[in-house]
Amino acid sequence: MDGDSGCSWVGWGRSLVLNLLGSSFDVAVIFLEKIPRKIGDVVEDFELVREEFVAEYASQARLWKHKKTGTELLSILNADENKTFGIVFRTPPKDSTGVPHILEHSVLCGSRKYPVKEPFVELIKSSLNTFLNAFTFPDKTCYPVASCNEQDFYNLVDVYMDAVLHPAMTPDTLRQEGHHFELDDIDGKMTIKGVVYNEMKGAYSDPERVLAEYSQEAIFPDITYGVESGGHPRDIPDLTWEQFKGFHDR
Repeated sequence: MDGDSGCSWVGWGRSLVLNLLGSSFDVAVIFLEKIPRKIGDVVEDFELVREEFVAEYASQARLWKHKKTGTELLSILNADENKTFGIVFRTPPKDSTGVPHILEHSVLCGSRKYPVKEPFVELIKSSLNTFLNAFTFPDKTCYPVASCNEQDFYNLVDVYMDAVLHPAMTPDTLRQEGHHFELDDIDGKMTIKGVVYNEMKGAYSDPERVLAEYSQEAIFPDITYGVESGGHPRDIPDLTWEQFKGFHDR
């Protein structure tokens, strides 16, 4: 996540600026609704590079760029009381082992600041969120949250930021979310299990999903859209810890 990192943030309803303090990436949220800005203004090392009023949504859009990392931040200011935040990463895979999909699950299994087993589950139970999820696309991964409660919103942003930037991942995380062997009976056969592995086995039981994959492979045989970012059950067991950890480090 250095240089032009491919990392971006979006804030809807309220304007968000996230302060990258050295390597700590601590979160600072600043409201800018009533503060006039001009192109070139710098707030917490983010420079305003474009501003435009979007009449269709009665919203003021501001595009900021972090001076050190190149990270882009899009803030949408309007009267909607539902405050929304999303952090998005470019995650194009090179094969169908499902590394971006498994990573999407794994980063929400505890982090440096929130060392609990499943903070995502705890947030679902205790938060006032109006939306809480994560999505893996063929070339990017998105982590959106939303809440009408201001304090709850800040907390959601803090948890998600720490999760994606400082996950407490170990080889056991890959085994749980990706793939591992199980033996239910001493005389039985070992079977492959894993959260994403099982999910994708279910996905590939849908004939339309299989047809869509073959069509995409035929159209884009040599680029990232020709592989399965969610992971193919035949390839997921090939993913190693070194490959998994290295993908996040990049």
